[in-house]
Amino acid sequence: MHVFTSETELQDSLAVHDDLVRQCVRGEISFEQFCDKYNSYWSFYALDGHESDDEEREILERYEDRIELHRAIAFDILGPLCSDEDAKREIYVQAGRFGSIVAQQKLITLWETHRSEQC
Repeated sequence: MHVFTSETELQDSLAVHDDLVRQCVRGEISFEQFCDKYNSYWSFYALDGHESDDEEREILERYEDRIELHRAIAFDILGPLCSDEDAKREIYVQAGRFGSIVAQQKLITLWETHRSEQC
């Protein structure tokens, strides 16, 4: 192990961050609150396994379906996110950037897709 001390810690971490997504999707917290609490989860915990030893990479692989949600959030939502002010500028739109309103809608769609695939 390297990033997580145990498989249970990974499970708990996923549960907490899945719940943050759920809360934002349901409107229980704002998108801004979500971003503050979510704290770039994918990168912060190196969920791609680049900082993990062999044992931890095996554990991450067992949870790849759950982790995929957080990869998509990182790359498809938080990566292209920009300020709401910049999201109005044509150069940002052309670059595929978007503000919080679009980001929250993308998060809702991603969550619904992810949940339906888990069933």
